[in-house]
Amino acid sequence: MSKRDDELEILEKLAESFSTMGNFTQVLRDSYSRLEAQYHDTNSRLARVNELLRNSLCERNRLIHYLSNILESLDSAVIVTDQSGAITVFNSAAEKYTDIKADAALGKKLDSILNMGNSLRSIELLISENGAAKGELNLPTKNGSHVPLAYSVTKLHQESSEDQPGFVIILYNLSEVKRLEDNLKQVSTLAALGEMAATVAHEIRNPLSGIAGFTALLLRDLNKDDPRRRLVEKINQGVTSLNGIVASLLDYTRSISPVRENVDAVSVLSEAVTDLQAAQEARAHTIKIESGTAPLRANFDPQLFRMVIFNLVKNAMQASPNGGRIKLTIKRRSSGELCLMVDDDGPGIPKDSLAKIFTPFYTTKADGTGLGLATVKKLIELHGGKVAAENRPEGGARFVVEIPDRISGESVEI
Repeated sequence: MSKRDDELEILEKLAESFSTMGNFTQVLRDSYSRLEAQYHDTNSRLARVNELLRNSLCERNRLIHYLSNILESLDSAVIVTDQSGAITVFNSAAEKYTDIKADAALGKKLDSILNMGNSLRSIELLISENGAAKGELNLPTKNGSHVPLAYSVTKLHQESSEDQPGFVIILYNLSEVKRLEDNLKQVSTLAALGEMAATVAHEIRNPLSGIAGFTALLLRDLNKDDPRRRLVEKINQGVTSLNGIVASLLDYTRSISPVRENVDAVSVLSEAVTDLQAAQEARAHTIKIESGTAPLRANFDPQLFRMVIFNLVKNAMQASPNGGRIKLTIKRRSSGELCLMVDDDGPGIPKDSLAKIFTPFYTTKADGTGLGLATVKKLIELHGGKVAAENRPEGGARFVVEIPDRISGESVEI
C-alpha cells in the first residue's frame, strides 16, 4: 500500500472519529437539555414548597404571637405546668399577682413559686381525684399581706399521645369582689342601723332629757361644797356622754347628700381648728396647720369637711390624752386631689387594727363609740375620695384624706 493510501485511510478514520464524536456530543447536549429541564422543574417545585413552608411558618408565628398577646392581655393569671409540676407558661398577670418575673418562674416547681401551703396540697388532691379543682385561696405576698384569689385547675388537653401532659392553673383576683361584698354588707348594716337609730333616739333621748332636767335642778339646789354635788355632776356627765353616742349614731346613719361649693380648703380648715382650740379637751394639745401661701380652692361640702376635721382631730387628741402635738397638713397632689394629713404623737395604731379601724363600732379606746372614723370614711367616700391610716416611722399615727377636685353627678350613698 502506498503512502497516499495510508494517508487516505487515516483521514477516513479521523472522519469516522469526528462523526462518532459529533454523535456523542449531540447525545451529551440532549442529556444536558433534559437535565436542565429537570433541574428547572425541580427548582420550581422546591420554590413552591419553600413558599408554602414560609407562608405556613409565618402563619404559625402570627398565630403564636396572636395567642401570646391574648394570654398577656388577660387580667387573670394563667400558669401552665408539665406533669411533674414544672412551670412552662407564666403570663404577665401571674407576674403581677405573685410579684415574680416569668424568667424566674419558668422551669421551677409550682410549690416553690406559689406559697399556697395547704391550698396547693388540696388542689393536687382534687386534681388526682377529679381531674380538676376550683376554689378560693389567700395568696401571701412579699409585703406580708394576702391577695384573695379564685383558682381553677384542669388537666392540659391532649389530642394525641405525643402531646405533653400537664395542668392549666387560672387565678382570678377577688379583691374587687370582696370589696363590693363588704360594701354590700355595710349598706345592709347601715340600713338596719338607720332603722334602729330612729328608735334609739326616741327611746333614749326622752328619758335622758328628763334626767338632765332633774340633775340641773339638783345642781341648782346643792352647795358647791356639798359632797353629793360630785355624784350629781357624774350623772350629768353620763347623760352628756350618752347624748353624744346617740348623736354620733344619728350622724353616721342619716342619709347625706353633699352640697358642693367651690371654697378655700385652707380657710375651712383654719376655722375648724380655731373652734377646736376653744374646747377644754384641746387645751393640752398644740394644733398646727401646714399649708402653702396660696388658697386651695376645691369643690366639696364645707360643713361635711368640718365634720371630717373634727372627728380626725378628736381622734388624735384621744390618742394622746396627756397632751401632744397635732399637725394638719393640707395640699394639692400633682394628680389634682385635695389631700389632708393629720399626724399625732400618740402610740400609733396596732398592726392588727389598721385594716379594721374604719369599721363601724370598732374601737381601741375604752370610752370610744367606734363611729368617729367610720363617719369620716363615709363622708369622704360620699365625695368620691378615700381615707387611709398608717403609722409614722418616727412614731404616732397619720390619717390621710384625699378628695378629687371635681364636681361629679349624683353622689352614691355609702
